[in-house]
Amino acid sequence: MWRGVALSVAAVVSAAASPTYVGAKACAGCHQAEFDRWTHSRHSKMLQPATPASVKGDFSRGTVILRNSPYTLSRRDGVFYITESYLTGKPQVHRVDYTLGNRRVQHYLTTLPGGRIIVLPPSWDVLRKQWFHNFDIGDPDETSEVMVQVWNKNCFSCHVSQEEKNFDAEHNTYKTAWLNFGTNCERCHGPGSRHVADYSAAVKPAGKARDIVLQTRLAPDRNSQVCAQCHSFRDIYVAGYKAGDNYYDYFLPILEANQPADKDPAYWPDGRTRRFSNDAFGLWQSECYLKGKAVCVNCHSSAHETEIERNPQLRPDANALCGQCHAEVVKDAAKHSHHRETSAGNSCVECHMPRTVLSIKAEIRDHSMSVPVPENTARHGIPNACNNCHRDRARWIRRADAFSLAAANRPEAVPLLLEILNQPAEGALARANAASYLPRFAAGDSRVFPALRDAISDPEPLVRAIAALRIGNAAAKPELVRALGDSVATVRIGAVVALVAMGVKELPGDDGTRFAAAKALFEDRARHDIDDADQQIGAGRFYFLTGDTVKAIAAFQTSLRIDPEAPARYLLGAAYAENGQWAESRKVLEKIPAADPEYGRAQRLLAALVRLGH
Repeated sequence: MWRGVALSVAAVVSAAASPTYVGAKACAGCHQAEFDRWTHSRHSKMLQPATPASVKGDFSRGTVILRNSPYTLSRRDGVFYITESYLTGKPQVHRVDYTLGNRRVQHYLTTLPGGRIIVLPPSWDVLRKQWFHNFDIGDPDETSEVMVQVWNKNCFSCHVSQEEKNFDAEHNTYKTAWLNFGTNCERCHGPGSRHVADYSAAVKPAGKARDIVLQTRLAPDRNSQVCAQCHSFRDIYVAGYKAGDNYYDYFLPILEANQPADKDPAYWPDGRTRRFSNDAFGLWQSECYLKGKAVCVNCHSSAHETEIERNPQLRPDANALCGQCHAEVVKDAAKHSHHRETSAGNSCVECHMPRTVLSIKAEIRDHSMSVPVPENTARHGIPNACNNCHRDRARWIRRADAFSLAAANRPEAVPLLLEILNQPAEGALARANAASYLPRFAAGDSRVFPALRDAISDPEPLVRAIAALRIGNAAAKPELVRALGDSVATVRIGAVVALVAMGVKELPGDDGTRFAAAKALFEDRARHDIDDADQQIGAGRFYFLTGDTVKAIAAFQTSLRIDPEAPARYLLGAAYAENGQWAESRKVLEKIPAADPEYGRAQRLLAALVRLGH
């Protein structure tokens, strides 16, 4: 089954100006061997049409009971079905349209009227050969109220290639389309139309191809960012990332400091990753990256063969990769490890990449490549590979202490957070996490504001973006205004959000031009997240503060269409009142029940409208 618009080579060749996407099949003509390896790899099979060849679950088991609810599994004429009654209280038969995953677990997706592609609760444990409830490995929005995971909202952009969400806010429907299932060639190599045109011509370019992206030609940060577009826990700020672009022009990492308390947290208390598919954030915290500039493809060198099991250089007992930089240690690994040469303890990865990433019913290796820190096991419950007498562990102890104290709102976290923020060797992720925690203590500690103000000019774009978003102090207006001209999009968005929250509606001269451009970036992000009720409330607040009540009203209305229980009714009433739509304001405010947290504010606004004769 083919989704989206198939681009013909002829159409591609005629598109000369900026390269466009052509799809994986266009690459096969010249790169058949690589294409064949890709078609058999997991990258090509992240999402697949549900067929007898792709479905791994045992649909012959009939009815299974998951979380006290029955689900009937069936197969007819090569088509798979799941019958459930949890959505509406009545039995509904759903055709399984797609499979998601195939290595450890496999989920089953169906398309509802209105275009929502949902993950049905029964999921298959590939290794253990048993059915389990999808929510057993992660409530999609980390709330107890979530009833279903909407794939084309919550899982956007990584399981297929060149995806367009196509959400219609007015009708609350999706027409999601994509070019290829899975992660195709152009996710890593960039749009291929120019490359196809050049090498389809009668006279082909001489020398190495310069019209396509190769990770090995990119600087270490841009190189690893190609993988990070999917292998990182991030928020999409600007759509349209292409291989070779600056990650921070499109994505902002979701940090440990911003996570709610949860039974399955995304990070350990020291900031190391705990949840799967976040390997880039592990690597970016490692000394291998920070000092040695190591990138993903240094180890995963067979980029078209993503299965670790088929890459002999990635065997746990293969220390040669580490020997590229640590030759003397690897030469006499037993002396370094204090373990016999033939034992697991003599393996570099067993000690420095323990299986401490705990998700999807599996234990996955930590990519921060840190040293074992038994103190953190005792203090914070963080696993460590062993209890050897390593001395180089103060940094990880400091992080775990700082972030745990900060999460508990204890002021003694401040000096530790400042130490992390002010030390470039800590790396961007840890420093940004410290910056994200610091505003909690701004009222009681005079050191916090100057540190965050300085961080708006930090060399690292992630630190700049987080500092701008979180500073919340009007005294930083000059630094935020300068940040409107930052080279990185997420920093500009952070700056404009902070300025608008401070009451800034316009700026003079060139600053005003940059302010308007940053607002336009924010609006693009709001349109990208137009199917998310919470994001629309945030967008509505932004528009309201800028004085654009028409857009504010539209955003609040959209949030309520998506989720009638969204806390947007008072905001909608206030926006109507600000826009002079008195009757509409009263109508909304009068319907807010006494049990609503905004009831008091609604009543006060209603009284004010009466006093003013509205």
